[in-house]
Amino acid sequence: MRKQFSASLLSAAVLSASLGVLWLGHYLSSGNSQTLVVRKLDAAMTPPPPPPPPQSQQVTQQADVNMQVEGSGVQVQMANLEIDPNIEIAKPDMPDVQVQQTQWEVPEVDWDAYGLGDLDGKPSLLTPVKIHFPKKLRHRGVTKVIVKLDVMIDEQGDVTLIDIVENPYHELNREIQRFVKGSKFTAPHKASKAVRARFIWPVEIEA
Repeated sequence: MRKQFSASLLSAAVLSASLGVLWLGHYLSSGNSQTLVVRKLDAAMTPPPPPPPPQSQQVTQQADVNMQVEGSGVQVQMANLEIDPNIEIAKPDMPDVQVQQTQWEVPEVDWDAYGLGDLDGKPSLLTPVKIHFPKKLRHRGVTKVIVKLDVMIDEQGDVTLIDIVENPYHELNREIQRFVKGSKFTAPHKASKAVRARFIWPVEIEA
């Protein structure tokens, strides 16, 4: 009786141990499959790419040219020329050129005339004295100028300016020439005959 009890107790212990091993294996297998691992990842955003460069469009216009050619056209024939590299060319003779000097001829002017003391009387000026006084002289404070002119009066009283004997301001030369050209005197007389006279004519010019 005691032996049977011990055998039963041993069998129960072996059975319990087997069950414990089975339960432990099941627990370990189920616990590993449910493990969740969470990891931290660092992500960096890359910048967007630059826009593409504008594309230039080249517009090519092609003109429609219609050419109508009849026949076979002109044919150019090349001649076979042989050039001698040792060509001798005679130098041209220099022409014999004779340069003649230009001789200027100055017309002769008859300045023979009577002086004022030789005349029957002094000629009188028939035209007014109108001379444009330059502004430059006015700005400089010049208001009166006396010039002396070498003139000749012909038989009709027309005046020719021979020379400007005295003029302190050259700005008046052009006006003096214009004034003398338009002046007219009474005809000078010698023994009641119209003659030419030459004298120094003093002219007073006022601003």
